[in-house]
Amino acid sequence: MAQPSPAGSDAISDTISRLRNIAETHLREIGEEILQEEKDRARRNQELERYAKQRRRDKTSTLVVLSGSTTTPTSKMRSAQDVLDRLRWDHALDLSRYSIGYLERFSGIKETPAAEWVSEFTEEEWIPQHRIKYFKRTTTETGEQEIVWDRDKRIDKIFSGAGSPINQDETETRSDSGGGPGTIDAINVVP
Repeated sequence: MAQPSPAGSDAISDTISRLRNIAETHLREIGEEILQEEKDRARRNQELERYAKQRRRDKTSTLVVLSGSTTTPTSKMRSAQDVLDRLRWDHALDLSRYSIGYLERFSGIKETPAAEWVSEFTEEEWIPQHRIKYFKRTTTETGEQEIVWDRDKRIDKIFSGAGSPINQDETETRSDSGGGPGTIDAINVVP
């Protein structure tokens, strides 16, 4: 058997040493990448948990400021169908005093009397409930109109609190002093 020459064995030894260094460097880089991926995954999980917690908090209650600085949670906004049903079936509310503002696809916002609203989807004049933007009440004495439910501004005077009945004379003053949507300065309920 032939013995490798000393120059050949040095070359082999050098090659093995270089390959070992390359492998060690590569393994170190892989280890660092794995650690970075674990850190990124942990950070993403924390962000998702924070987001989910915020969504749950926003979903369960909305803060309403009453009489200055006191805050109390309110219930979720009722749907336009709920408002329409309440107007139709609650005898304390006169349906003829209400009008509905809805989004007409090509013409913008249009209004129609609530008593003429077509809920049957087989009718030709039927308009989907998700296009309803607001409900207005007309006062009999002065003829003034007041918005009692508005989807975009999140106003709901039809269902005060947890769906309790309202009095026709109930009033709600929204803040114009920069309180933003949903901020209420005072609520006056006539017993």
